[in-house]
Amino acid sequence: MVLLATACESDSVTTVPAGSAGLVFVTNNLIAPVSISVDGTPHAILWNGQTTALAVSRTAQWLTWQSAKPMDAQGRVIPDDIGDVQISVAAIRNALEINNVINDQTYITASIFNNTSAGVSIGVYDGSSVSCASELPAKSDNASGFTQIGYYKLLASTEIRAYRESGCSGPFLSWSHAQLQEFESKSGLLRLTLDSAP
Repeated sequence: MVLLATACESDSVTTVPAGSAGLVFVTNNLIAPVSISVDGTPHAILWNGQTTALAVSRTAQWLTWQSAKPMDAQGRVIPDDIGDVQISVAAIRNALEINNVINDQTYITASIFNNTSAGVSIGVYDGSSVSCASELPAKSDNASGFTQIGYYKLLASTEIRAYRESGCSGPFLSWSHAQLQEFESKSGLLRLTLDSAP
């Protein structure tokens, strides 16, 4: 008897002898795609809302997932607060749901729209420092400017700020911690709109 597992994002089929592996169903609820590896061997890439069945050896120790990072206008990767997330295979049982709460810490991401004629830079303030997350272009013709930032920890002092100058400097407007509580469950997604320039 042979056990077959098919990854949702491809037509590939992993074949392993029955009894030597178990199926682990992994679902990605994050907006960002995630890559999944088991004991260092890549297994799958999952987009938002996708589920895949992994054939995982019963001797496997660690499943690791990593979220894709956003890029700036020059194509450079912008780091966010989610690093490699390592989970004991023995603790997973048969299913793993990837969402915006990791080790009891909530993470948020934001789709930000700009209805003003001024471009701004977007920073995430954690109470002591600012991570410059993205440049948000001005409104053009009838289209709002748009940017998507990565995932950042939602702390008691977290704010998302729109700065007048590039590089997150100069005067700013902010979305308060209370406003950031309105994120979507599991994905951590916020939709924010800038209606006046800082």
